[in-house]
Amino acid sequence: MQPINATLCSPSDFMGWRSLSRDFLNRQVEANAIHWSIQEPDILYAPQSERILPNASSPLKIPRFFGRLMSAVFASSLPDRFDRLYRALEHIQTHGEPSTRDLQDFEQVATEVRTQILALRNTFPENRILDWQIIRTDYPPQLIDSQIGPLGRLRTAPWILLSDARTLCWDGQDYRIGPALTDTPLADVDLISHAQQTATATRANAHWHGLGTVHVTPTDHDTCQVQSLPALRSLAVDCSFCDLCHHATRTVFGEGSQEARLLFVGEQPGDQEDLQGRPFVGPAGQLFDRALQEAGGDRHEAWISNAVKHFKFVRKGNRRIHQKPGSAEVHACAPWVAAERRILSPKVTVMLGVTGASALLGRPVTVSRERSRLFTLEDGSIGLVTVHPSYLLRLPDDDAKTREYIKFVADLRMAISALA
Repeated sequence: MQPINATLCSPSDFMGWRSLSRDFLNRQVEANAIHWSIQEPDILYAPQSERILPNASSPLKIPRFFGRLMSAVFASSLPDRFDRLYRALEHIQTHGEPSTRDLQDFEQVATEVRTQILALRNTFPENRILDWQIIRTDYPPQLIDSQIGPLGRLRTAPWILLSDARTLCWDGQDYRIGPALTDTPLADVDLISHAQQTATATRANAHWHGLGTVHVTPTDHDTCQVQSLPALRSLAVDCSFCDLCHHATRTVFGEGSQEARLLFVGEQPGDQEDLQGRPFVGPAGQLFDRALQEAGGDRHEAWISNAVKHFKFVRKGNRRIHQKPGSAEVHACAPWVAAERRILSPKVTVMLGVTGASALLGRPVTVSRERSRLFTLEDGSIGLVTVHPSYLLRLPDDDAKTREYIKFVADLRMAISALA
């Protein structure tokens, strides 16, 4: 019997594989009768295109955890991954559950893919570096494409990722995909321009719909094991420790010097922070920068973070209005701040506002009673409580703002002097 040719448009064609697999399962086509192959169509990198696939409903109920494993296997380098995944579905169709062998094998592959994904994310510079960045990698295209969404959330500033099989261009708003440019002998500035012209496939091209995103869901244990801030940032991309992740645009991780001896911890990102992926860049952040500079400090020499890493808000029309995070959300996010402090081991930690202070001290805090004095934290380092800069913005009259701003600068100066 002649095998059935199942042709996918790229190594990342998860939608094509899923549609064909559903059709085969509905028709009870055995795995041995299917020949999986990849053939890139001429319109793969066109700005837009249509595509016709079998419109079959899924005949199976796949356990959610196993679906996540399958996504990881699809992003792996296994040469027979299309066939192995289809055989796993066949087993579920026949026996009602995944086989023990598939579970063991897929878990092992998923662990390897997870490690590769985190390593890929680690190569991406912080968002405070605003210029176009070129990232070169030798990871397979299916793994790279499984991270298009997470990488855009990780680094909102523009970047170009070059591999032997793919050019991925993120302009800060959306991505475009093009063929490989690794053999192009151009200087970086010319390469950036060339890549932007070459990467032409957009979301309007149906061949790039339904890419199988692989999420690296962190655990508390993971945050305790990470040994560097870039690795911690990469892990935080898929944070789901609380429900805020379902509404915010992205995790807003801390930024600054990895050698910082001075740590600032605020409450949570605001609207601008959520959009830009950087802490303290909105109105309160701009006021903070000015006050820190007047106090003799430099934002780039400190580490700036928040007790909660996602933006909590309520919608009013087209506006997103800040909501104070609850104690459960602060508690859920505590492992990230603890890991930042463990890795940095700062000499001085400044707690900006009641949420930042109560999160680090583990108790209720009244800022007006506890501000403006240095004290020893449990780990022997120095702590200082002061107001959050947003408090200054909310004051009703100019005289009060001036008085409180002077006190705020004095608090920051006190923290900086404690570094000596």
